[in-house]
Amino acid sequence: MAFNVAVTEKVEEPLLSRAVLKGVVAYDTAPPSFAELRKHLAQHLKVDEAVVVISNCVPVFGSRKSGMEAYVYKTKQDAGTFSSKVTLARNKPRVKKAAPAVAAEKA
Repeated sequence: MAFNVAVTEKVEEPLLSRAVLKGVVAYDTAPPSFAELRKHLAQHLKVDEAVVVISNCVPVFGSRKSGMEAYVYKTKQDAGTFSSKVTLARNKPRVKKAAPAVAAEKA
């Protein structure tokens, strides 16, 4: 999937040991997942993927763009301390569950 991320604003929050990044994500087909955005931002910023947390990604109606907000923490422990459990769970890649086994038909 091809997408581009343009960071428009960066604000340091030293009391929470993080930087807030706001920007625009432009994509061709479907919006990227939080895990894909997280990986892309970590590579772009040259930091560990564990310290990047995507807060939200809201699509702009009628266009192939989304507004994005992400947090870049100083350490992995800070990310776990200051981010909610729901936000951290949303940033993990989804694991596909195996289909349940079909019970043998009774004759």
